[in-house]
Formats: sequence, structure tokens, C-alpha cells
Amino acid sequence: MESRAHAFVALVFVLVLGSALGLAGIWMRHAQPKGQLYSVVSPFSVAGLTDEAPVRFKGVRVGKVEHIGFDPENPRMVLVRISISPETPVTRATFAEMSPQGVTGLSYLSLSDEGKDFSPLSHHPGQLPVIPMHPSFLHVLSHNGESLVNQGNELAIRLNSLLDTRNRQHLDRILAHLDQASQELVSIETAMRPALRTLPSTLLATRSAMTASTRLMGNLDRLAMAAKTPLNSLTKTAGSLRVLSATSQQTLNTLNYRELPQLNRLTRNLQASSETLTALGQTLQRSPQSLLYGRRGPPPGPGEPGFHDGRGVQ
Repeated sequence: MESRAHAFVALVFVLVLGSALGLAGIWMRHAQPKGQLYSVVSPFSVAGLTDEAPVRFKGVRVGKVEHIGFDPENPRMVLVRISISPETPVTRATFAEMSPQGVTGLSYLSLSDEGKDFSPLSHHPGQLPVIPMHPSFLHVLSHNGESLVNQGNELAIRLNSLLDTRNRQHLDRILAHLDQASQELVSIETAMRPALRTLPSTLLATRSAMTASTRLMGNLDRLAMAAKTPLNSLTKTAGSLRVLSATSQQTLNTLNYRELPQLNRLTRNLQASSETLTALGQTLQRSPQSLLYGRRGPPPGPGEPGFHDGRGVQ
């Protein structure tokens, strides 16, 4: 009787506990905000992605994966149905890619945008908005692995052909020449050390010479400023001499073209008067009486009254 009572109590406890858990689950399910459904179409493998895997938008968790399956219209495409918060800024530029979750081998769905078209993603009745899937870094790396291996093989072959016996000997000679050049540089450095030791004194002398040159330039500037006043005076004097020269030239032109011709005419008149006076003086010397009686005319000729020849014939 007592064992039956214990069993009944245990059964009632289990039923009450199960009912409480069920009610708590229903309450928690209805208490969670209802997310917006989207369909992610992927032509790539989704290995590592599972149901209930988190969905993050730029690192912030905004939802979860609801279902993973194939596209009924194109079985080569994978459809991933996700549920994310309605406040998530999903636009036409939004895309999805898979990202690893540490070293567990699992992945989560990462949403991002390209920053080109920020218009809202359109919703068609009866269809889920589609978000494209971009290849992840691991997928690109695995997809390009073969080409990388081929390029690595080709590079190794070229390196082998480059480092053949002839080229290695050539490299050995180059290294020997470099060693010789380095030794010569060391000897040049050793020879230049005395000059380098005297360089500070040379720089000091150069600095003092530059200081003296600066002082000399200052003195020359002051001398030029002091010579500016005499130069101005010379300029004014040259202007006065230029005016005097112009005046002298004008005076010479007046003498040459107006006064000298008149002086020449006066000189000729004086010369003619002097000749006349000379002739008059000679006449008076020959016949002084002409001053009283006038100048005697010429002697009468033959047949004229008063004509006498040497024989006394009239």
C-alpha cells in the first residue's frame, strides 16, 4: 500500500514537472520576437553550416539558420532559409558568406553589404526575399589551390633552370667581385679617415669664411647706400651739362648760320673800302693838286685840242 502511494506521488510529480516544462517552452517560444525570413541561394558548398547556426550582420548576431536544403527548381543550388531580426538593414547590396567558428569545424552565416545600392530588398507575395551567397576566403583559396600549386611548380622549375651549374658559377664570381669591392671600400674608408678627422676644422673655417663674407656683403650694402647720394648729384650734374651742351650747340648753330655770313660780308666790304682808300692815297701821292683841282682827265689824243706830240706838232 505504501509503495503504491510513493509511485503515485512520483507519477504526479513527473506529470506536473513535464506540464511546467511544456508551458515554459511554449511561453518562451511565443515570447521570442518573430524574425523575418529570407532565402540565401548558394552555388557553393555549405559544409560546416547546420540548422540553428547563428546569422551575424557585420559581426552582430541578428538571427539563425532555419533550414538547409536543395532548390527544387535547380538541385545544383543550395537554399538556406534564415530568420533574422526585422530591424536588420537588409538592402539590395546585402550578401552572405560563410565564416568559420574557431577551430570547431562549424561555420556561421555572415551578412554584409557592398555599399552600392542601399534600397530595401523587395518582397514578393508567396516568395521569400533572396540574398545571394558569395564565396568565402577558404573556398576561394581551395578553388585556386590547384592553380597556386601549378604556379609553384612552374616557379620551382624556373628556379632550377636559373640555378644551373653555369649560373651558379656566375653567381660565385659575382659574390667574389662583391667581396673584392667590399674590401676596396674598406681600404677607401681607411684612406679617408684622416680627411674625415680634419673635416670639422674645415667646416669651422668654412663657417668663419661665410661669416666674414656676410660681414663684407653688409659693408658693401652700406657703401652702396652711402654712394647713392653722390651718384644722384652726378646724375643731376650730367643733366645740367646735357642742357648746357644743348644750349652751346644752339649758339654754335646761330653763329654758323646767321652771324658768320654777315661777318663775312662786313669783312669783304671793309676789304673793298681799304682797297679804295689805298688807291686814293696813291693818287694823292702822285698828284696832290688833284685834291684842289680834282682829278685830271686823260691827255688829249690826236686831233683833239691841246694835243702835242713830241715833235711840237699840234
